[in-house]
Amino acid sequence: MTLTIDDRILVFTQRSVFFSDRPRDVTGVDAVRFPFCSACVDEEGFSRRESPTAIIDLRPDLDALWKGMDRKSTRYAVQRAEKEGIEVRVNAGYDAFYAIQQRFVRDKGYRSMFGAETPKPGLIRKYGTLFVAEHQGEILGGHVYLEDADNILLWVSASRRLEVDKEKARMIGFANTFLHWEAMKYAKAKGIREFNWGGLFPETEVKQDPLKQTLNAYKLHFGGVVVTRYSYHKVYSPLYQAITALSRGLGSVREWFPRRPS
Repeated sequence: MTLTIDDRILVFTQRSVFFSDRPRDVTGVDAVRFPFCSACVDEEGFSRRESPTAIIDLRPDLDALWKGMDRKSTRYAVQRAEKEGIEVRVNAGYDAFYAIQQRFVRDKGYRSMFGAETPKPGLIRKYGTLFVAEHQGEILGGHVYLEDADNILLWVSASRRLEVDKEKARMIGFANTFLHWEAMKYAKAKGIREFNWGGLFPETEVKQDPLKQTLNAYKLHFGGVVVTRYSYHKVYSPLYQAITALSRGLGSVREWFPRRPS
């Protein structure tokens, strides 16, 4: 089963089709994307980008999933979050999360075409499952996942860790890990089979950037395996194509899908 999201950017409509094995032509939109397909194919008019991602098999029991996570980092962080009194709320706090997300994107220096780097609360509410971490009434951050009957995919993640002191940032780090674990438990309870991290940095980039190596290691500490996935993109509108090319030439485009790991 696929999940289709149409996003309006100025006068253009861009469609993203998730949980599809391969791309296909669609009608009624200016551009279409198929992120994280399993099939490597050549389809007329589609560009293809290969990227690694981490997949966790959720079919083992919870005890096995827990033991499959790194004891010194991941399990420790979950236990510390519980000790700190972090509370997890599901599908709540949309506006607060969106505000955190906008600041996080700004502080990270992310940019994308026409500023469409943050899905608005309406899109998140309609298509995503939002997990937020709350401490003493304050939302510290959250993750948005997309899901179908068999898959759950990390879509958006943001927190306040860049705007607070080191001690609080460390607590937020525990909270972020706790949220992912809770999302795994939530998905397993629904019978979902796979947890997809939504991308890893390629090995060529990891070798040149220790921070990217750290971010990859963080995801892999939850367990799972690295697989190759393929993202496809096709533009139907000549005007959209021209504006995209111009923006890319000016260095102002950040690809909307798939989102880079963060």
